[in-house]
Amino acid sequence: MVIAQQQYAIHSGDNVTLTVNEFGSGKPVVLLAGGPGFNAAYLEPVWKSLPGFRFIIPDQRGTGHSSISRIDSVTMRIDQYVEDLDVLRKHLKLKKMVLAGHSWGGMLALAYAAKYPGNIDRLLLLGSGGISRDFFTYFNSNIKMRLREEDLAEAKNAKNLAANLSAIWPGYFFNRQSAIATKKLVDTNLADHNAGKINNLTLQDYKRTGQSRVASLSKFRSPVYIIQGRQDPVGESTVYETKRIIPQTKIFFIEKCGHLPWLEDNVSAARFYELIRIALK
Repeated sequence: MVIAQQQYAIHSGDNVTLTVNEFGSGKPVVLLAGGPGFNAAYLEPVWKSLPGFRFIIPDQRGTGHSSISRIDSVTMRIDQYVEDLDVLRKHLKLKKMVLAGHSWGGMLALAYAAKYPGNIDRLLLLGSGGISRDFFTYFNSNIKMRLREEDLAEAKNAKNLAANLSAIWPGYFFNRQSAIATKKLVDTNLADHNAGKINNLTLQDYKRTGQSRVASLSKFRSPVYIIQGRQDPVGESTVYETKRIIPQTKIFFIEKCGHLPWLEDNVSAARFYELIRIALK
């Protein structure tokens, strides 16, 4: 369990109580966890390894301490997530936010930028999924091709999203040994019992809204930085799609690295933190 230096609640437009955690001091950076439906605790090494920044980590609706009584296609719409972020921005009294998002968190950052481009200082996309729905056609295949028979057998018997994620965890890494060594993260409430439902409903809406997001982000003008492992199953196709839609995007690859650079190895982690500092200058 991660204890925040500061923890407080804000309230969404549809009356969901959202918990926000803060760590460090300095330039404010809103850091968005992956999933959707995952606990942000797995990002702890990131905020601990980057002193000089004030990391603001919201528990997204339905995750962590941001419980929600009803989980359906109404409460899990992308627009609801975006409005949650704008409530946070107003609470922080920030005219413009630095949004950094890992995996699904990057997709949420892109969705926010599509609706509120004037509220963005810059975007940091850390192994982010894509802007359009094209990303979904190859992401799971890129994971599956890296798995061994024992992984596939474990996944076949998985009863929920957390168990499935644990089974396919090696598919997110370049180094299998690093994957095996960090599988315990999945077992420490990375994905709770509601995660599967949240994940399905949210991603369905993300796919549905892809066309309008592409149109909006083609007019986006703030800086965008992509930091991604070269062997991330997100794939280089996703990176170059973002660059095509948002031409000012700057791309940084980390060699011999998968989806979670800070867990891959010491070299990948050091390069990852160095690139974040460059992007936040």
